Amino acid sequence: MVVGGAGDCAANGVGTGIVKSGILSTSIGTSGIMFVHSDAVEIDPAGRLHTFCHAVRGKWHMMGVSLTGGGALDWFVRTLCAEIGQAKNADDAFTVLNQEAAAIPPGAEGLFFLPYLAGERTPHADPHARGCFIGLTLKHTRGHMARAIMEGVAFAMRDSLAIIQEMGVPVRQIRVSGGGSKSPLWRQIQADVFGQKAVTINAEQGPAYGVALLAAVGAGEFKNIEQACAKTIYPVEKTSVVRSAKNYYDRAFPLYQDLYQSLKNDFVKIAELG
Repeated sequence: MVVGGAGDCAANGVGTGIVKSGILSTSIGTSGIMFVHSDAVEIDPAGRLHTFCHAVRGKWHMMGVSLTGGGALDWFVRTLCAEIGQAKNADDAFTVLNQEAAAIPPGAEGLFFLPYLAGERTPHADPHARGCFIGLTLKHTRGHMARAIMEGVAFAMRDSLAIIQEMGVPVRQIRVSGGGSKSPLWRQIQADVFGQKAVTINAEQGPAYGVALLAAVGAGEFKNIEQACAKTIYPVEKTSVVRSAKNYYDRAFPLYQDLYQSLKNDFVKIAELG
């Protein structure tokens, strides 16, 4: 028997149960992805979001992608925190950075990070965009920088969420997955930046689990994809919004967006320098 599969993001949508209206997933792996189900074709007139056929028959999905998500923190560990890696293994290095970042207040005391280390896809479609720490002072530490990276990635993903909301697509639940969801601090930052609870689920294998469910439906184990997800995927842990942090991020997000607009022409000039 041969059963039709799906692309990686649509398979991850199935594997995280994003097969009905109102549920959105975020995945922080190397990149940062926001994925939302739609019952009908929804097109962003400005072309900032991608609209594709879903793996669910007759349904669609929209997707926003930040090219550097968890890859930004991995870069920071590998290139600027070598002493942690020398004393500990890679997992311990991330644990240390999470602990240091958790001791820093929301906003990293005025430090911003633009996570455009590989250019940017959503919403800018700009290959010349560059990563930046902005606002560095003598008081800032490694912990400040780690927290700013986590916040910058969440802000970049909020760019996608803002477009989804602007289009009137309902978002009643946000499910977080990927390596970033394993960090309690990064889950909290996502909840506070997005302004909604961040929900983890029992299924952790995302795309692989999604294609397994597609195969199960094809083999007749479930009537359809919606039933397969309803019977096998469920919330495990909810991270509630901290109101004071949300209020701060709501004020800081427009400034984050302005920083790219202020620098985009300079990014082109930097690229031309070679």
